[in-house]
Amino acid sequence: MAHETEESVVDFTINALREGIRDHSFAPGQRLIVADITKRLGVSAGPVREAIRRLNGEGLVDVQPNRGAVVRRFEAADIAEIFSVREAVEARAAELAALNIDLGDNRRRLDEIAAEAAEATAEGGTRYIDHNARFHRLIYDMAGNAKLREVAEGLTLPIYRMQFHQLMVRRSAADSAGDHERIMTAIRAGDADAAFRAMRDHVRRSGAAMQEAVTKNLSRLQG
Repeated sequence: MAHETEESVVDFTINALREGIRDHSFAPGQRLIVADITKRLGVSAGPVREAIRRLNGEGLVDVQPNRGAVVRRFEAADIAEIFSVREAVEARAAELAALNIDLGDNRRRLDEIAAEAAEATAEGGTRYIDHNARFHRLIYDMAGNAKLREVAEGLTLPIYRMQFHQLMVRRSAADSAGDHERIMTAIRAGDADAAFRAMRDHVRRSGAAMQEAVTKNLSRLQG
């Protein structure tokens, strides 16, 4: 029971730090000082250190010599590297999803995510961010390849989504919704080649837009 209680405090601390990164209470490049966080969250130092250790493992936090833990700051070059890997991994996942369309309840689940697309796109903001995340998770579920998912989860995507989602969502929501529809059409038809191309092009466009946004706005976002 004591272990469960300690673990729940760590989880609370991790979630609080993630939310702080999301809303820029903890800005990119800012030091995470254990004593300050304990006062802010009303927890002891142990859970804070453990939360920082785990967030470092996720790529949300960097531990730097002589500075300690800082919120990770992504540059345009980081985004380019991440999206070059995403392009290959997600295109392959879409290809496999098309081949698996008639397995289990895949077709029904795809229809469900499609049904919410218009409303999520119109609302934008965090609603679209959440919808987009569910869409991509579903593609990996349908692909049925654990290694692909493992690679994707290691791409440290959450941090740049947190840092730049407010900037990007107005532009990307309408654009990516059309891409999603083309991807889903190909998957429904069981057309693996078309699904591969549609996802590849989608990720490529998203990466280019993100790099442009970072280049133009990084100084403002960090300020």
